[in-house]
Amino acid sequence: MVANFVYIDETGSVSASRHKQPYLTLVAAIVDEHQVQPLSRGLQSVAMEHLGWLPAGFEFHGHEIWNATGHWADKEPPELVAAYGAALELLDLHEIDIAHSTIDRVKLHRRYEGTFDDNAYLLALQFLLEKVDANLGRGNKVIIADEAKEHQVRAIKMVSDLQSWSVGEVPGTQLRTIIDSLHFVSSHASPGVQIADLVAFILGHRRRRPREGHPDAEASIVRFLGIIERRTQTYRLPWPA
Repeated sequence: MVANFVYIDETGSVSASRHKQPYLTLVAAIVDEHQVQPLSRGLQSVAMEHLGWLPAGFEFHGHEIWNATGHWADKEPPELVAAYGAALELLDLHEIDIAHSTIDRVKLHRRYEGTFDDNAYLLALQFLLEKVDANLGRGNKVIIADEAKEHQVRAIKMVSDLQSWSVGEVPGTQLRTIIDSLHFVSSHASPGVQIADLVAFILGHRRRRPREGHPDAEASIVRFLGIIERRTQTYRLPWPA
């Protein structure tokens, strides 16, 4: 039976100001085991085509491409948009499904008077894994997430509890297709986490609804969202409602 690798990254931070970053969104990119290495080669090809070389330790970050920082600092907007689009088009090429869940940190604070502010990541993770477990892929799933040092121990314990007892941050459902522990990795070593990062940045961008000030930039966001939505098989509306 085919296994699926579920790569997770987030946009927003529990430690940031709720008013500056009101939403915490976790994104899962679900990659068939046979597509893991082709995805890695695909991202390398995008980097070579649009940077002209593959820097040591290079990794894709949505905010770096969009804001022309890091290795992308000398690129013009059309080049940046082309690189971002080429990376996202790998979702279709490698049949990568997307799922996501979002916590409204402002509403969470108001409803529970701050008691669960530090639990936003774990809540988003529980809701995301329940959706992935129930609705995506045939066969078993292995969960790999970007490093989240302040949450790792509690997140691993929560996943174990959901696998055994259906008990997470809130009463939930038992995880039946997610096997093994939750694995945290450094994003530079995981192309799957990097593709999740690229998706998460665009979804977070939509939630902030900035005015780009240039119609080409706004059109690019709309196009990128179209690619993502085409691959999005399940999601959780922002919580609390």
